[in-house]
Amino acid sequence: MRAWIVRKDGNPWDVFEHEDVPEPTHEAMAELCLDIVGLRRRAPDEAPCSDYVILRTACAALAWPDVTMATGEYPVPVPKPYVSGQEAVGVVEDASPSMQHFVGKRVVAFAPQPFGSFAEVCVGTAPTVWECPEVFSDEEAAAFFIAAHTAYHAVHRRGRVQEGETVLVLGAAGGVPSAAVQLALAAGAKVIAVAGGPEKVAFCRELGAQLVLDHREGDVAARAREATGGRGVDMIVDFVQGTQGAEVRPCLAVEGRHVMAGHAGGLQPVHPNEFYIQNWTLVGCCMGYGYDAETLASIEQEAHRAIVDLVERGLYRPLVGQVVEFDEIPQALRKLVARESVGRIVARVA
Repeated sequence: MRAWIVRKDGNPWDVFEHEDVPEPTHEAMAELCLDIVGLRRRAPDEAPCSDYVILRTACAALAWPDVTMATGEYPVPVPKPYVSGQEAVGVVEDASPSMQHFVGKRVVAFAPQPFGSFAEVCVGTAPTVWECPEVFSDEEAAAFFIAAHTAYHAVHRRGRVQEGETVLVLGAAGGVPSAAVQLALAAGAKVIAVAGGPEKVAFCRELGAQLVLDHREGDVAARAREATGGRGVDMIVDFVQGTQGAEVRPCLAVEGRHVMAGHAGGLQPVHPNEFYIQNWTLVGCCMGYGYDAETLASIEQEAHRAIVDLVERGLYRPLVGQVVEFDEIPQALRKLVARESVGRIVARVA
């Protein structure tokens, strides 16, 4: 099968190798176990991964981890070589005994390494395999669940958004942040979206944000405070961090929450006095990490039920900004790194 393989550290457009490799098999899966790193070779006393599907990939979404895994900056080490890509939609061709009910069905799935989604056939593992909502095209389905679930975790589980609050979303034109904008609006919050450049500003306005601020045009914190009559915002949902996250924090209201849910702009130290003196709350938010398997499965199912309900009510839709062909994946990731995209970038595989 065709696949994009990573064998060494570097930018995706430099180190991705387009190869023909064997398809994943039950025999290969029997040698692997599943943990926070993904699928890894198991020790003799460890049980193999027993809950998985093997699907023919129709489309795969591109995301920031595809970059940081390749560069070696991902929060946990991923053994090389591996097939890149983590998010897929496709028809299940085979499955472990526990997941035979998915065979023949179109699903959305998380595809952990080494059998990632930038391949004609990939592996999806429980609990992150679901039947695909019929209303979605393959392109929309590929862009759906990681962005939606991550945003739900940030806005609802960790951020505890309340109706009537004012929520500021950084990097709001991106794939996961634009999902957060939709979820905050659906919860009855007023949204201030922060993006860079006219195209992204227009995109955020189309999402329904009540106010969109271009971070290239001056002090975002001051303009957000002015827009709230000097009170400030109740919550910052921050998928950027870096200098931008620090610079916008002064717009928090007393007892406001800064939810750190990503680090596209890099990581920057935070001094405790900032939160101590201002009566602010710093909220860490990293989907998937730190939870035991049972709790994580419950979190994923809660998010999925809630978001599918919003889809059915017309309050949420996956946002596909660009569709590329399989051969274009490495260069499309270059565009992602340059922050030249809006919504999700999706690649056709089949």
